[in-house]
Amino acid sequence: MDEFQKDVEDLDTVDLPDEQEEPWCSTCHAFTDYRRKWDTVNRSDLDGGIYPEHIEVPHCIDCGKLMLLLSLSKKLVWSVNLLSLFAWCIGLLTVQVLFEFNLVSLLILTFYACLCYLVSRLPHQSRKTLKTWKQAKRDQSIQDLLHKL
Repeated sequence: MDEFQKDVEDLDTVDLPDEQEEPWCSTCHAFTDYRRKWDTVNRSDLDGGIYPEHIEVPHCIDCGKLMLLLSLSKKLVWSVNLLSLFAWCIGLLTVQVLFEFNLVSLLILTFYACLCYLVSRLPHQSRKTLKTWKQAKRDQSIQDLLHKL
């Protein structure tokens, strides 16, 4: 009996491969099939030179457009929003501490608020991808609800 116990492998200890996230096509509004294209980005090294880094870029087979990962889009949008909010708070505190609130400082602060808002809108492609994903998810849930009726 001990011979068989030695050969038995516990499935809990086996490391399963990590599941990779599928990219989303904002044009087709689905997780479509994609082909991987390779692109080269120049990076700088510690010696002051540059080296090419090869990155994988998914493209939709149906429409040929670039596809994005939803998790990276969410992280990018949240990071830029937090950075803009932090910059706005620093600007507000700077005006409050260093200057008095008067018409000129309020105009400058308003201009700075508009600038922070525009910076928060910079990741346009990621915002568009997340918006189309949410819309497609909502449409799918409505279709599922209608099929149940």
